[in-house]
Amino acid sequence: MTIALNGPGYDPARERAWHLSVWLSPELTAWCVHDRQDGHCVALHADAGSALPHEAELPARPVSVSFVVMPEISTLVPETALAPGTEPDHLRMVHGHLPTGLLRDEPITALDARCIYLHDEAAEHALLTRFPQARSLPLGAVLVPFALARSGGRNVLLLHRDARRVDITVAKDHQLLLHNTFHAVNEEDVLYWTLLALERCGLHGERTHVLLAGPQMPDAGASLLARYLPDPTPAMQAADLEPALPGLSDAHCFTALLNEFACAS
Repeated sequence: MTIALNGPGYDPARERAWHLSVWLSPELTAWCVHDRQDGHCVALHADAGSALPHEAELPARPVSVSFVVMPEISTLVPETALAPGTEPDHLRMVHGHLPTGLLRDEPITALDARCIYLHDEAAEHALLTRFPQARSLPLGAVLVPFALARSGGRNVLLLHRDARRVDITVAKDHQLLLHNTFHAVNEEDVLYWTLLALERCGLHGERTHVLLAGPQMPDAGASLLARYLPDPTPAMQAADLEPALPGLSDAHCFTALLNEFACAS
């Protein structure tokens, strides 16, 4: 997936105007630029591999920078249950043995909770060498507010598919029912975890709006889900970015990247 899109209003040399969001993973690296004044996305570049694509188009001096590093391991912990120094214990209860890496936490104010997470230290270091002011965000801190904002008066299940995993967020009437990560190597795995999440949350598929997102959400996966769930739809559409950034046909693949700005600003 190679994408190189600059909107008509984007000038990488313009100073103190842009927020830069970055998605780092071994399979796909992408970045996008938002206008700090109106929040519009004005550029998006992506390519396979772990190197920043099209570096000449990066903003020279962004006001702020955020990034998500994949893969990561994470968990949500209520603020009332989180004592200083116990962050690794909460991760171990969920994931068992922990790999080495940078342990971080990010508040999710809408839940009065924190996302505790670990990700690849080398990938973060490489980005911070270029953008020392960059702020790390966990994937959950981006997906949970996105799902909550779209759950007013209805049930929402957000599926975010990345390489070998699917993150499922279930919300109802602006209340979070579930957020978890599951191992998923094919479309059947995604369908299994989706149906299980609905069952455990006590929701019916025909009354739940299923939103599809993530860089590895293929058409085949959407077709399989549609056999069991009514009308699963992309979490984002090209029209959501126009006219500032026209032409992004697979906007839902970059749902997390495109919503970093809202979480970091």
